[in-house]
Amino acid sequence: MFWRVFFTLLGATAVIATRCNKFYRKDYTYIDQFDAFYKLHWEQPGRWQSAFLACDDEGATFFYPKTAEERTVVKRLVGMELKSNNVTEIFVGIHDEFGFGEFMTVDGKYKVLLHLIKQSPRRVCQPASSVPGSQNQGQSMCVAMGVDTGTYILTSCETEKPFLCKKVEEAVPSCPTVDRGYTYHSDVKKCYKINQRKKSWAEAMKTCITEGGVLAVAKNNAEADIIYREMKEHFDEPYFVGFRRLQPQGDFYTVKG
Repeated sequence: MFWRVFFTLLGATAVIATRCNKFYRKDYTYIDQFDAFYKLHWEQPGRWQSAFLACDDEGATFFYPKTAEERTVVKRLVGMELKSNNVTEIFVGIHDEFGFGEFMTVDGKYKVLLHLIKQSPRRVCQPASSVPGSQNQGQSMCVAMGVDTGTYILTSCETEKPFLCKKVEEAVPSCPTVDRGYTYHSDVKKCYKINQRKKSWAEAMKTCITEGGVLAVAKNNAEADIIYREMKEHFDEPYFVGFRRLQPQGDFYTVKG
């Protein structure tokens, strides 16, 4: 069974007075030079579309470098993962969906890349618009980037490569996170968030923990009222919260024991 998720952010009360926005998820790294959070997906490489969806599922954006300097982020993150030193290329959020030689970023901007792209030695892929009768015409082509050189490489979207997700800071007043999905409630000094992506209970709990929170548990009537209002405001359907049975016919326990 897959339901939407409602959870509360742990630690909100302790840091309200001195809010720190340099947190997004436990698996993301904040890099001050670019004022953004990054995560390298290297253990489970994916196809270009899978990479796009994975970043979107984490509330982030499929990375492509906005400046020449930002290309160095990739090498830095690869260096931080001791077991990922065999990563030589990653997918970036630039593609040519129809093989027309018109490259678009994941945020809808056109990029002139022809003078930057190094043809992959594994596949000769010239833009179809400039090569009449090209075998690649009409085929979706995607862009990878060399970790050491920052060189763009044109390749098939169906290959599997590591990739990077990026989250830009969007400060949320009084919540210790940059995730705008959280809403601060001063009467209980807690932050709450509706997660509209349907997941199993275990996956929901994992998502909450990764974001520094926990599936919601109402300690009193005030918290119960907030949770109820938040849920009714979004969808009139069931949500997962922080209760579960350890045995089929046993008692219910909260995620806090």
